[in-house]
Amino acid sequence: MSKRLFLLVALGLIVASSAGIVTMINAQEGLAGASVAPVDAPTAATPEARWAEDLVYRTGSGTLWRISYTEGVLSSTDDGTTWIDRTAGLPRRAVFPFDAPQPPLISSFSADPTDDSRVAITTTEAVYLSADDGATWIRLDVKEPLRPNDQLTCVALSPHGPAVAVGTSFHGFFETSDRGIHWIDLSERVAVMQLGGGNYEEVNSVAYSPVDPDLVYFSLGFGKGLFAMRRGARTAERVAFPAGRHGLTISDIAFREAPDGSGWLLEVRTDSERWTLRPETGAWRIAERLGIETAVDPARAARRGTASGKVGIYVSAYKASGRYLDEHLAFLKRHGLNSMVVDCKEDYGVVAYDTRLEWPRRIGAVRPYFKIDELVAKAHAAGIYLIGRILVFRDKGLYNAPGYPYAAWDRVSNEPWRYLKTETDPESGEVSSSQGEYWVDPYCEDVWRYNIDIAREVQDRGFDEIQFDYIRFPSDGPLSRLTWRFQKAGMGKVEALESFLKAVRAEISIPISTDVYGYCGWARISNWVAQNIEVFSRYVDVIQPMFYPSHFPRDFLGSLSYVDDRARTIYQDGSNRAVGIVEGRCLIRPFVQAFRIGGETSFSAATTSTYLVSQVQGALASAASGFTLWNASNDYYMVTVPLGPMIASAAADRQR
Repeated sequence: MSKRLFLLVALGLIVASSAGIVTMINAQEGLAGASVAPVDAPTAATPEARWAEDLVYRTGSGTLWRISYTEGVLSSTDDGTTWIDRTAGLPRRAVFPFDAPQPPLISSFSADPTDDSRVAITTTEAVYLSADDGATWIRLDVKEPLRPNDQLTCVALSPHGPAVAVGTSFHGFFETSDRGIHWIDLSERVAVMQLGGGNYEEVNSVAYSPVDPDLVYFSLGFGKGLFAMRRGARTAERVAFPAGRHGLTISDIAFREAPDGSGWLLEVRTDSERWTLRPETGAWRIAERLGIETAVDPARAARRGTASGKVGIYVSAYKASGRYLDEHLAFLKRHGLNSMVVDCKEDYGVVAYDTRLEWPRRIGAVRPYFKIDELVAKAHAAGIYLIGRILVFRDKGLYNAPGYPYAAWDRVSNEPWRYLKTETDPESGEVSSSQGEYWVDPYCEDVWRYNIDIAREVQDRGFDEIQFDYIRFPSDGPLSRLTWRFQKAGMGKVEALESFLKAVRAEISIPISTDVYGYCGWARISNWVAQNIEVFSRYVDVIQPMFYPSHFPRDFLGSLSYVDDRARTIYQDGSNRAVGIVEGRCLIRPFVQAFRIGGETSFSAATTSTYLVSQVQGALASAASGFTLWNASNDYYMVTVPLGPMIASAAADRQR
């Protein structure tokens, strides 16, 4: 099964240079297409096909290794007839309904090509080594290479000594020769990897040459290519695929001995094929068709069908009735939009409709800005798909329940944790009075129950989709003082959010969507606020990254024009990357920045319009399924040209 879903641009072939490192030649010159031999479709299901939901690796001796979300690490020496559990000694996770410990989240596997009893795995935040076929594991210290918010994506064992290389999601790749005591940054001078703002392309696979100790190969995620690097000089050259073989997707690379004993081959696995490269000649061969077909759950497919292609706007609760609602519906019709996100439980935990639930009323959290039945009837009559937004873990009403039973807790003062901040209006720049961020405990099952009950009522009273926002941990304030009173052993931040979504999925039958920070859609992130979209995608139907260009570092993609090329690229590439991370399990529907902040407030009307249109064009040109315009004040003044023709044109292009 592929770990990535993106295209690799083919630029030519490679030959060996006198210096011993690959050199590119143009695909039109002598070696274009050399040794590209087709193979027939598999006569029997390959391991990748038989366990399509898992990652399957084969070592040189023929041992199969299977990395499973539900079972962890397994190995087989009889082609998968029987499997041996290799999770002994690895950490276990606690996930709802807590009936059995769950295996760790494994992000990669590697074996020493010259001694495949030596294997390594990575979790999102740790490296484990085994010298006995996975019977026992040793953990490496990765505090130095694993930067804040980063995630481990791959590992490789050197056949020439104790060196181990690890790749990360957005900080490059590193090497240690003393089991993690010291690390060397192998990518700090590799310009092709750098995105600006201290960010790098994801490294999704690494392999040491078994012939040359100084040579290491690596592939970048999201279709960014295959490279060969001189470790000593820190120089890297692109390794090009054969001419005419566009669209290959790298999911893993590893060295294997040639079946005829003639030397070493670099095996490159793609979505549907296994290729081999003979480095000394530059000859490629398709070694195997994998025949992978992933089964689709009918209920999930139906929900995705319902949620797909939705383009719309966000509407706050107090503008979801009366003339405001009429104006929004007219705006939607005028621009060919078909959906509306409406606050049902809004900032500070206000339940904003005429709820029949007792719990929100008991704690004084109800302020019915709109009547839900009237809103549903009017929106549906206009052909509008309704999405109910529910803010989950930032909730002043539940936080202030008598005795503070659900509040996030301050370990120092032994009282409810609270963060006071000064808020600035993104449009006017005016500073408001200090407001507090009131966070409840994401580990608390009563907090889950409270939000699930609201979601069920919104579903039962006619909304088409439930959208959860603030499904994360706090990002600001005195975070080191936080403690979580309901945290179970084996339950980290990711497990808390996963457990909530798993509990929700068991009770909500309509599509579920979640908002995430933009960078949590751009790259794989497991720390920080715990918005791991790989995990989220197993339970939700739509993920909505907030790819607001203003919220990325100014020098991120800094070589591009800020208003048009950069804005368009962030949405097009960002959406494509998110689609690749979730691997088809859910839809991506980004929020578009329909507001200005900071220096953007000085943009002219024409520049403001270009800025918004560039984002919309990027989203429409991507593999995303629709978009939602976001303006907290619901003032969509940035939309000055009709959006309908753009949307219709993009839909037509997809049909071609």
